Amino acid sequence: MSATTLTVDPAIERAALAFLTPSPLAKAPSLDFLPGARRRFIDSPSGPLAAAEWGDGPAVLLLHGWDGKASDLAAFAPPLLAAGHKVIAVNLPAHGESAGERTSIPGSARAFVAAQQALGPLHAVVAHSIATAVTVEAVALGLPAQRLALISAPARYAMYAKGFAAQAGLSPEQTEQMLLLLREMGVDVHAISTPRRGASLQQPVLFAHSADDRVVPIADAEASHAKWAGPAQFLRLEGLGHRRILQAPEVVAAVTAFVTAP
Repeated sequence: MSATTLTVDPAIERAALAFLTPSPLAKAPSLDFLPGARRRFIDSPSGPLAAAEWGDGPAVLLLHGWDGKASDLAAFAPPLLAAGHKVIAVNLPAHGESAGERTSIPGSARAFVAAQQALGPLHAVVAHSIATAVTVEAVALGLPAQRLALISAPARYAMYAKGFAAQAGLSPEQTEQMLLLLREMGVDVHAISTPRRGASLQQPVLFAHSADDRVVPIADAEASHAKWAGPAQFLRLEGLGHRRILQAPEVVAAVTAFVTAP
């Protein structure tokens, strides 16, 4: 993410780097949300990933979203543990106690694929927001996961990059230059599309999304659900927004039932 063949306006470079940089608040520790956590660091191309584990049995990986915390998914851990699963929570690169200052969907996906030997086979992944795209990319690259529960899932990375550029005050022409710069940095936003990836994935999937989500429109999850090659379920909710959905009892129950289904 250093040298580039492009000559760009410093404002465009600042916007590109900002797009890949989580908020400083995202670095707060968040893995000890249940007592008895077995803490460790897992090597990856992005640097050590901070992880915590509880219980034993088929492993379920919990992944938080951009600027999120591992504890955002804390409500899913007790019922999964009660059902006989091991629960693993990992901070995305540049989040929590994981290493790094910047990350991206493809960069995070590569980190988890490299960490797969330490993680072991995964019965399921429960992911929120950007982490759903990280999960889909990682599975497409070979991450062994049998079932995927994708909550508030965005569809196309390019759309969010363009939205970020607009908020940064870039013109359409500058936005295209920012996307080219990101590609030079190894982040091709046009290549990251859950509907496109899902068209070749056979893992059973559950999409859960609230119709009033103002961060990721429900149409994103509907598009991904429609293209998914394997068995796909869709849980449409109302009034839970982008984050409250993670504490809703009906969502926790539906995800637990999906993960523990025969």
